[in-house]
Amino acid sequence: MKKVLIAGGLLLYFAGAGFLTPPAAAKVYVAEPLLVAQPAYAGMQFYVYRPYDMPKNWYVTFDGYPVTKNRDDVWVYGTYSGPNLTPTNYIVGSVVPSMAGLSPYTKSVQISSITTLPQAGSGMAVRQPSSTSTSVPAGEAASTYVPDWCFNSRFMALGNWKQSVDRVGILHRPAIPVAWRGNYPKVIYAWNGNSWYQMTAREGQLPVDVLKDNLYALMRMVNHNDFIWYEADMPVLSQQATTWGYYWMGEVAPAR
Repeated sequence: MKKVLIAGGLLLYFAGAGFLTPPAAAKVYVAEPLLVAQPAYAGMQFYVYRPYDMPKNWYVTFDGYPVTKNRDDVWVYGTYSGPNLTPTNYIVGSVVPSMAGLSPYTKSVQISSITTLPQAGSGMAVRQPSSTSTSVPAGEAASTYVPDWCFNSRFMALGNWKQSVDRVGILHRPAIPVAWRGNYPKVIYAWNGNSWYQMTAREGQLPVDVLKDNLYALMRMVNHNDFIWYEADMPVLSQQATTWGYYWMGEVAPAR
């Protein structure tokens, strides 16, 4: 999987200026671009701006996608319901918006220089899931990929755990689904290929730190169960997580 620290539209550096002035032909109205923090990921920032006709509390990323803050003050992408914008559970930084089926608000502003800048001590990196393509012979219909875990009742039970889960992601290595609730959860769940393994967090401990402490045990369980997480599973789980009403956190990599 290609390593990308932060998805499109995040922490942008604009050489020689604090913001971009789009070409007149683009007809994009920019009013004081803002550098905002993303509470879902420690140390993450990205730029937004407000076109003149943008609804209240809605902004646009520099790659053209509408975003807003939800009730938890987390930045999420928006989707269109007729002419209106509705918040989704796709957290900014967790997905490539085009791959998640989201529509841009306007054409992307052309950016001459983009640099992702990791923050020291952030403890987390977010990676974009890579797209997969399959060549289909002419005249044949493309088949729909459905992972085995979609038919596993023990795995799918996660959708009923709303009292203890509100966000789902993929651990980088071993590549397994993980889930928890809030910024300081009491329990973090990891799919070991056979069941949801529970890891108890100490008071004030971050999810990435709990996962880091359990990496060796998780690797042993995954190897014992011969579980393999395929790259094509990523977009399927991201859609399933949002269907359950959970936040999609993308790929989570605890600092080593």
